[in-house]
Amino acid sequence: MRRMPFIILLLLAAVNLLAQSPHGDKFEQDCSKCHQTDDWKVIPQKIEFDHNEETNFKLIGQHKIIDCRSCHSNLVFSEAPTECFSCHKDIHQNSVGMDCSRCHSPETWIVKEINQFHQNSRFPLIGAHIKADCIQCHSSFSNLNFEPLGITCFDCHSKHYYATSAPNHAAANFSTECQDCHSITGEMWAAENFNHDFFPLVGGHKIQNCFSCHQQGNYKSLSTDCYSCHKQDYELIKDPDHLASGFPTNCIQCHSIQGWSHVSFDHNITAFQLTGAHVNINCGSCHSQGFTGTPSNCYACHQNTYNTAANPNHSTAGISTECQSCHNTSAWVPSGFSHTSTGFELIGKHSPLDCSSCHKGTTTGLNQACISCHQTDYNGAGNHVA
Repeated sequence: MRRMPFIILLLLAAVNLLAQSPHGDKFEQDCSKCHQTDDWKVIPQKIEFDHNEETNFKLIGQHKIIDCRSCHSNLVFSEAPTECFSCHKDIHQNSVGMDCSRCHSPETWIVKEINQFHQNSRFPLIGAHIKADCIQCHSSFSNLNFEPLGITCFDCHSKHYYATSAPNHAAANFSTECQDCHSITGEMWAAENFNHDFFPLVGGHKIQNCFSCHQQGNYKSLSTDCYSCHKQDYELIKDPDHLASGFPTNCIQCHSIQGWSHVSFDHNITAFQLTGAHVNINCGSCHSQGFTGTPSNCYACHQNTYNTAANPNHSTAGISTECQSCHNTSAWVPSGFSHTSTGFELIGKHSPLDCSSCHKGTTTGLNQACISCHQTDYNGAGNHVA
């Protein structure tokens, strides 16, 4: 009888040992959710355990149809890893990181929207890059190795930079910042994608050869002043002779970028506005001695007209050389001078007289008393003698 307690303890220990769960200490599920009550047999169709609700790993997509043992190599279910790379071989050779879900889903390994994926990367695909084949940038694409690439244009396009000969980028010391000249949204490297907004290439500047302006092989700090490029044009032009006439070297005062023949100098910005007959005359008619220091008084240009005027003879009559006193810029005739404004209206016998009949070489200081001109008539009239 003394050995009875020992047998009881042995039986209790055996029962306790058999009662330990093969699924590990952390498995707290009711056995009946998976096992039959009359034996430990598991019938998959009768399992009540919900993997989606009772674990942190939902079975969706391809995971719903795989065998449990594919993930659970032993009966301690808590030891099953949840990271993709734990079960799936990294065929990208660690070139895109370990988070498979960035590109793939449990539904399939096929990446349907590769462009959309790229838009969320550090190099969004725009312009011609959208249509480019992956292998054009990712040289190890055929091995599914997407090694990290540089994201500056020159990283991929250095060969284009050095191969370009029209113009020769390397010889001209072009910037390797391709976007300084080209648009990343463009479909090609063609000239229409060239960004020259800092100095618009329009009109006469719409040239095809960059070296027409950039002759020194350096595309930095080129002056935007017209004369810096067109000095030779200025010095060679003879009609009119810019150099001899002292034309200003600020070309835009007269010309536009549409062409040299489009002369649009605004004479109104000077002290002598062009009106009337002055509008259509040749510049050289007044500026025969250059374009600086040209006098603006009428007599300076029209002295010969004054001296040859016969009706009336301006010189003999002593008419003022202030032409604007009688004339305007529209024409010499008719004269705008009104004798009435002098206080001596020309009426009667005075109307058809030649100016010099009264104005003996002067037009100022004349006495308006009749006797001042008609003393001889007075003296010859007999009835006037007392």
